[in-house]
Amino acid sequence: MIPDISGPIDLNGKVSLITGAARGIGKSIAEALAREGSYVSLADLLPCSDTVKCIKKHTREVLDLQCDVLKKEDIDQCVKQVIQRWGRIDILVNNAAIMGSYDKELEDFTEEEWDHIINTNLKSTYLMTQAVWPHMKKQGGGKVVCMGSIAGRIGGLMAGPHYCASKGGIHAFVKWAAKNGTRYGIHVNGIAPGPVATPMTVNEPYKDEMVPLGRLGQPQDIAEVVVFLVSQASNFITGNIMDVNGGIVMV
Repeated sequence: MIPDISGPIDLNGKVSLITGAARGIGKSIAEALAREGSYVSLADLLPCSDTVKCIKKHTREVLDLQCDVLKKEDIDQCVKQVIQRWGRIDILVNNAAIMGSYDKELEDFTEEEWDHIINTNLKSTYLMTQAVWPHMKKQGGGKVVCMGSIAGRIGGLMAGPHYCASKGGIHAFVKWAAKNGTRYGIHVNGIAPGPVATPMTVNEPYKDEMVPLGRLGQPQDIAEVVVFLVSQASNFITGNIMDVNGGIVMV
């Protein structure tokens, strides 16, 4: 399917689904999409009440869904509820993730730790995209953004082997899905953030001087790139992993 020529950002009437939307990057993404006119669906195991309040400032409709991304039945039910509410899903942002421990030797990581990180970060991305895919095919297209990481590029700054592998796997999945999606009008891209100040990283020893641009990333830095990638402004971009890391990685 040949995409339209790129145009100005306008998400009015678009339906979005964001995982990990209760706080941090996911919360900022949800608010940014609502600001640009999208109807927003929030999926998280944690309460999304703060995100809902932010979205209602933009007088946008919001659907708050409790969803455990480790469970396929939860994911399928989540997608079903969005379709029942709005009849379509134009935008999917796979943002849910956890970091896990990193400051120990390889032989000290357990199989349970490995499986938990891989399932939460990588498998959930696959399952949620799989659940949304038929709906995007039926409606003639959509935009998917998957949250990778600098850890998937360089092996991490402060990240364990399971986290690095999960994010590297997401980068590879983005490219596969993007190639498959071209015939259906589905664009799939990824973002590889560097260190971002969020509740997940608040206790990590990241320092501003680690970043060439002189500060850690903020959730809004990532959210605005998501807005670009899910909008008409990126109609000629697919299969791309966009580095948003303040200059730590330059390729």
